[in-house]
Amino acid sequence: MGRTKEPKNTNGNSGNDSDTEEEYVVEKIVDRRERKGKVEYLLKWKGYDSGSNSWEPRENLDCPELIKAFEQSRTDAAKKDGAAAGKKRTTTKKKRTGGESENDNDGSDDEGRDDNASTKSNKSKSNDDGGDPKQADGEAVEELNGFEKGYVPEKILGATEGDNELLFLIQWKDKDKAQLVKSKEARKHCPQLVIDFYEERLIWQTVDQSQVD
Repeated sequence: MGRTKEPKNTNGNSGNDSDTEEEYVVEKIVDRRERKGKVEYLLKWKGYDSGSNSWEPRENLDCPELIKAFEQSRTDAAKKDGAAAGKKRTTTKKKRTGGESENDNDGSDDEGRDDNASTKSNKSKSNDDGGDPKQADGEAVEELNGFEKGYVPEKILGATEGDNELLFLIQWKDKDKAQLVKSKEARKHCPQLVIDFYEERLIWQTVDQSQVD
């Protein structure tokens, strides 16, 4: 065990100036610091709790083994932390290098993204211009329909289903773009066109009179 010598007055008589040296046993070294160019250690004393820990200058200590072990543990911890930091930097550099490699790939990825964006744009434009009854039904219905804008319905071009509801594709008079409208709106504003639409699609069957008789 390491020891340190500290002056301690063992005589209860304050008038007696004689001092003796009492040896305290160092249980372990807890921490280290430097103050005014001198190294000090935070000591845990054997037989005392942590509240009695105290900072002592190195020259007052007589525990070289404890000092050596403590300094070695600090060195090992510093090496471990340095290795972990170096590994992190290496990983970051590798990721960045990989990113540069991808960017140097003759711009093929950028061209692919541009092609995809162009394809999506063209597809969206074709849906708007073509009036396909199977286009995004929900979005079309949510818009203001032609009736609300005061358009005059000219003909019902087709029918489809959206959100479990029947929709009519209506061509507006003097308008190039057809629009999907809820069937209840069509029946309300242009019932005759709805009747005409169904009549055009009726299939008439000739009844054999002999079978009727």
